[in-house]
Amino acid sequence: MYQLIAFDMDGTLLTNQHLIAPESQTAIQAASQAGKEVVLSTGRALVETTFYRQDLPTVRYAILASGALVYDYQEEKVLAKQAIPASIVDIIRKQVAEEDLMVVAMIDGQVYVQASHVEGIAAYHMSPYQSLYHQVAVLVENSCDLLAQERNHFEKINLYHRTKEARDLTYQLLSQESITIVKSEVSGVEVTAKGMEKGQGLGFLSRLLDIPLAACIAVGDADNDESAMKVAGLGVAMGNANDRIKDLADVVVADNNSGGCAEAIERYLLNNYPTKK
Repeated sequence: MYQLIAFDMDGTLLTNQHLIAPESQTAIQAASQAGKEVVLSTGRALVETTFYRQDLPTVRYAILASGALVYDYQEEKVLAKQAIPASIVDIIRKQVAEEDLMVVAMIDGQVYVQASHVEGIAAYHMSPYQSLYHQVAVLVENSCDLLAQERNHFEKINLYHRTKEARDLTYQLLSQESITIVKSEVSGVEVTAKGMEKGQGLGFLSRLLDIPLAACIAVGDADNDESAMKVAGLGVAMGNANDRIKDLADVVVADNNSGGCAEAIERYLLNNYPTKK
């Protein structure tokens, strides 16, 4: 019944140690050998996925930057991209200038972060990503300058705050604009162009590969997975997913540290295990 499965990364395909479990790798290999398509569906930029390519040799396609970039690893080619309007970037830059925000900005698959924010990353509740940013990010002196200089080129901008309350205020402010915005991590919001979500990216790939959305599975744990789970034929929530995503999902599997991704492949992609649908 199902021909494609799309995995979120953080909190889903990745364990809490930011690794792909051996059982997940084995299940993905089995799916590929059975002629199924396994794709990534992540809020990460392209450069943030490069560490995992050796563990995912059969994964060809990725929905990146929460749908704003779709990429073909085999051809090393961008298949689709949508930048945030410059006028929206100007509004974000004004907010960043007025508030104490950590900016993680993405341009053509590369990540840009202010160097001082990486050093003080704990204040923004993003410590698990410090090593990653040191390895893959372009560190800039000032985020506001970057937002001004590259205002036409951002596919995604993440804003991290010192408190959830400050995050919620930013969310309320930016929600008034013509954009796609979701809450993420402990204190972040993710901004993409209007309509640029994982669900849109999944729709693009389904057309490209001639696989009906009804034959697609979307697996995730957080709010930015909602759109993909809604358009897919089967929405799968991880055991560690937030309550809203669990309520939205058709089925719930084990958590990201307990083989949930392998379970999703074995039960629903390979064996058509009965679902709530």
